[in-house]
Amino acid sequence: MKLFIYLLLALVALLFGISFALKNPQSVAVAYYFGLEWSGSLSWLLVIALAVGALLGVLFTLGWVIKAKRQAGHLRREASQLESEAASLRPLVERGK
Repeated sequence: MKLFIYLLLALVALLFGISFALKNPQSVAVAYYFGLEWSGSLSWLLVIALAVGALLGVLFTLGWVIKAKRQAGHLRREASQLESEAASLRPLVERGK
């Protein structure tokens, strides 16, 4: 069901993007640093800006994700060790009662 909803949302976004591109066919010029310039469709410029922004967002959060996964693995190992220690101590506690 989730996959269907995600595909439906992607289709709606794609349709909005196509309709935006069809309604805005004018050409724009973008000037970069060092005298570089690019001229192209407004819709392509926005798609490229969105892709670059998404890529930068993924790259900036990748460090946090790796750190969180490493910490989760460490905590899993520590929990497993504590569970095995508790299991080995249970018979001692039960004998003492």
